[in-house]
Amino acid sequence: MNRILSYSLIVLFLIAAATLAAGCISEKDAGASSTVDEPAAKAAAEYEASNYRSAAELYMQAYSDYQARGDTVSARKAMREALVSQRMIFEFPFNRSAVESEIIQAYPEFSAREIADLLSEEKSIRIVSDGEHLYFSDTVSNIMFHNLTLARRMTKEFNHSPFYDETCSLAFATPLPNKGPYGEPVVFEITQRLLLPTVLLPETGTMRIWVPAPIESGSQSDVVILSIEPAQYVRSWPDTSADIGLAYLEIPLADVKGDLLNITTRFRFTQHEIRFVIDPSRVKAYNLSNPEYLQYTMSEKNIAVTQEIKKKAHEIVGDETNPHLQAEKIYWHIMDTLPYSHVPHFMLETAGIPESTYVLETGFGDCGSQSMYFAALCRSLGIPARSTGGFQLVPGLAGEHFWAEYYLEGYGWIPVDVTVAESADWSHDATDEDRHRYKEYYFGSLDPYRYIIQKNVDAPLTPDPGDAVMFRLAVQNPKIACDTCTTDMEILLVEYWTTNVTQG
Repeated sequence: MNRILSYSLIVLFLIAAATLAAGCISEKDAGASSTVDEPAAKAAAEYEASNYRSAAELYMQAYSDYQARGDTVSARKAMREALVSQRMIFEFPFNRSAVESEIIQAYPEFSAREIADLLSEEKSIRIVSDGEHLYFSDTVSNIMFHNLTLARRMTKEFNHSPFYDETCSLAFATPLPNKGPYGEPVVFEITQRLLLPTVLLPETGTMRIWVPAPIESGSQSDVVILSIEPAQYVRSWPDTSADIGLAYLEIPLADVKGDLLNITTRFRFTQHEIRFVIDPSRVKAYNLSNPEYLQYTMSEKNIAVTQEIKKKAHEIVGDETNPHLQAEKIYWHIMDTLPYSHVPHFMLETAGIPESTYVLETGFGDCGSQSMYFAALCRSLGIPARSTGGFQLVPGLAGEHFWAEYYLEGYGWIPVDVTVAESADWSHDATDEDRHRYKEYYFGSLDPYRYIIQKNVDAPLTPDPGDAVMFRLAVQNPKIACDTCTTDMEILLVEYWTTNVTQG
């Protein structure tokens, strides 16, 4: 979500997967059904005991046994569970000594006592597997994000404050009168390409691919899908009026020729800056029976409206009853108390932990987690809210991104971007007054450097991928289901997926 998994982590995962499973699942018919295999039963017990590495190894042993018997159904199930076990620890490559070495290399000024404090349960992201604490891959980055002295030292060294330097002129500009919420148009043309070496693919089977595309959504208009190739494999064209933009392809792997599988999409859209000027006294009452109101105030998988969330929301807003002012209080609470940090999205989804709950309980959250937390707090008060996602297209800084929106009758969907707003705190040369002005802008306003793919997290894929192992919360990269693959294809493709942006 505002980061791409590092190449080293991808290699680490693929080596592990290759060690556990070489080759492809046989298509041989199982014939008579097999009994429950001992390695599979042991693997399930190890998984329940949080011994994820052992579980993966045992599931692969079960996979090999099922393959030898010709039981392809059980073999696929064992392979799936092996990949699930791997995902639980994929984002946790460091044991205690390794993570300490990483911190010492990045921050040699820290003492042993300070490092021990930084790695405490309250201040680090870690997981227990096979009796050992494993630490999050972005531990070093999170230490910086939680320490403004370190963050400002970094921007000073580079003489550049990402996002803040590129967008502060927008934030500080005087709104033009009578212009409405949408500013001057910016046209983007985007080419997204997957160049996957065919040597990494099985020779048989079918690969199902869901490829992201833009949708019409308030500030984003005039969406045109220019091309999707190879056209012969496209089973459904993106619906630009839907809640999520997707092209769906089915590729018979026996048909793939040459050294590369090349899937390319090209599209164009117009984006606008958003500037809302809201008078709280003019906010109208909600229509409580409106289907959209009901949809965006309900509890969902990752925007979970729990009793704990409700309690926290009421603590934040106090006696305030105006929905706009309530949302404003929530925005500043997150801004002032929950600094940006990377989180282990794969682990959270695999373990079934709602992202909004994770932020509440740990204080860690990136752009997606923070926006889901904002939306959950709003929903608990009866304010429609959602977590909107795609890419931010700030020149030189394009990447995956999520932000929030909340709804006001009489105004519409109001944007909120806690994460970009927080970038002002990292600036080494901004004044406190400028930082506050910049943060004010991102409550109710939004820069035009956006590519919107989905109106809300957890939007369902169509057609349904069934029980395929994939990260479903966000669709900023292609989603792949492969009935004969033994490698986690979604992780594999990160290295081979590119997004090229041209601003018109």
